[in-house]
Amino acid sequence: MRFTLRRLTIQLSVLIAAGCGYESRYTGPNPPPLPAGLWTVSASPTAILRLATSQLGETGAVSPATRITTPSAALSTLVGIAFDAAGDLWVASEDDSLLIEFAPAGLTSSGSATAMTVIRPNAGSLNGPTSLAFDPQHRLWVANRANGTLVRFDPAQLAAGGAPEPAVILSGLDVPTSIAFDAAGSLWVSDSRANTLTKYSAAELLASGSPVPGVVLRATANSLVKPSGLAFDASGNLWVANTNGESIAAFSPEQQAASGSPEPRVLLAESSETVIHPVGLAFDAAGNLWVAGGSGTLTQFARASLGATGAPAPSARFQLTGYTLLWSVAFWPKPAGLPLF
Repeated sequence: MRFTLRRLTIQLSVLIAAGCGYESRYTGPNPPPLPAGLWTVSASPTAILRLATSQLGETGAVSPATRITTPSAALSTLVGIAFDAAGDLWVASEDDSLLIEFAPAGLTSSGSATAMTVIRPNAGSLNGPTSLAFDPQHRLWVANRANGTLVRFDPAQLAAGGAPEPAVILSGLDVPTSIAFDAAGSLWVSDSRANTLTKYSAAELLASGSPVPGVVLRATANSLVKPSGLAFDASGNLWVANTNGESIAAFSPEQQAASGSPEPRVLLAESSETVIHPVGLAFDAAGNLWVAGGSGTLTQFARASLGATGAPAPSARFQLTGYTLLWSVAFWPKPAGLPLF
């Protein structure tokens, strides 16, 4: 009887996905019982980590409130993370070319988590995935750094798991490293080898191919230097982590409207206490910018310090004990007012 009910639940979920563009297999309390805080992934050593909200003002060495250290799907390098609308956490394993979904109930305490769904490669569909983002229709987009593609999986494919053919494959990129949607549903891509930021409009995302992007922002002397993590703030500014440049740049909505090589509206430069090998970016509900990066550090810049170029002192900084490289960062609950679909 239990098996029959579970199968019926899955079937109904797939039907719902086909009808409305989003499926959720979570049937518990709303919102789901996922602990609040800042979530990140460590590439070395491999782990999913959570900092409780109460820990986010600390400095110095900090022990994560939750450590998922031995996920059941044998993972070697965790890099990209994204929450879906149901609170499930999706993680990209770059070296294994896998996407793994974890239900909220499996992330409430430290230890080993059981994967709810695993998406495996199919004819190069996943090849070194590094970044994940959900679009307004709750479809999952993936940046494949190894083969220069962006791929889309629809809700029914995510529910079924296995090795589905992507619904859309966009090719022609060099080394796509991070992706993020703006409020209009356009997809932005950082390319860490070409040193560019590329925009694909919602219309350009509908079908497979190699579309000519509507906007490409190219580097000036120090604006884009191996760009990686992307994040939009509530005013529509696009922030990018310059991993090799040891800086964080922001481009205004006006600068995002046309191709060119604009000077960043804001450039946060390295100082003795400002930026350490920045990789992942995320804004919290108060508009503060969080940066994950080398030496296992998490750094917060207060909203008030983000208005002008310089080397502001961080409002919070700590190192996660025992971890040397953090990649992506995300908040749960998702902050309101940001294009996090």
